[in-house]
Amino acid sequence: MMFRHYFLPPFDELNFFCFPHSVGKYTRPDKHYVLREEGVKDFSLHFIVGGKGYLEIDNTVYALKQGDVFLHVPYQKMSYHMSNDESWDIYWMQFNGNKLTDFLLERGFHESSLWFMNESELLERSFLDLIEEVEQFNISRPTKLSALTYAVLIEFISNAIPFANRKGKGNIEKVIQLLPLMRKDAHLPYDLERWASEAGLTPNYFCSLFKKITKMTPLSYITKCRIQISKHLLLSDPSMPINKISIASGYPNPSYFNKIFMELEGITPSEFRKNHSQLQAL
Repeated sequence: MMFRHYFLPPFDELNFFCFPHSVGKYTRPDKHYVLREEGVKDFSLHFIVGGKGYLEIDNTVYALKQGDVFLHVPYQKMSYHMSNDESWDIYWMQFNGNKLTDFLLERGFHESSLWFMNESELLERSFLDLIEEVEQFNISRPTKLSALTYAVLIEFISNAIPFANRKGKGNIEKVIQLLPLMRKDAHLPYDLERWASEAGLTPNYFCSLFKKITKMTPLSYITKCRIQISKHLLLSDPSMPINKISIASGYPNPSYFNKIFMELEGITPSEFRKNHSQLQAL
């Protein structure tokens, strides 16, 4: 059994976007039971990395295991506890900040909710970075504490998958494992049927699942990969004509390539090359 938990004073005068009120990790505690009928004034995020437990939301009890994450919004009932048969390893963070409520509301986090992380290493690393900052520097670097709190939060928001999709974890893993191949072949003609087939899914379900996982459509992902390819070519070979870069990036039509590049970057490929070539020359 090991407890690492820390409680910090507020730094309201610094007007941080987010800041931790408390943070910690409990490793195989003898008991861990929480019931707060009125909740707390802060947001709280809990992340299970081992063992089992239970969470109650809206009078429904959910069984929790490794990879599950639950968020509580301020002043909503909190009821959760570890399993008596297999105590858990759990990270937690209570946090608040300037305009944080609006930020989470815009992204659909307006109530207490349950999620899971298919790829959990980065979220765990973010929690550890925050805990280690407190252990090493206490509150002497409040801006760093704020930045590390945001790192935990944005890792969760960007990669959390609704708990209801946990039963389809096998399909989720297939999509995630497909991403490197999609990047590698992004310059080829876009073929939704091919990618759905690679994942063993129907095109409609593949698109739906892909968007839940990555927060974008398969075509949007391919487009970002193509623009990344084009940026590399624009700067690595300054003499390479734009029309050849267009083709090599997956756009046989240079005019369409310019249009897409402009939509994503706000400047043309030629302007991008010129701007960054000047920077490299400094």
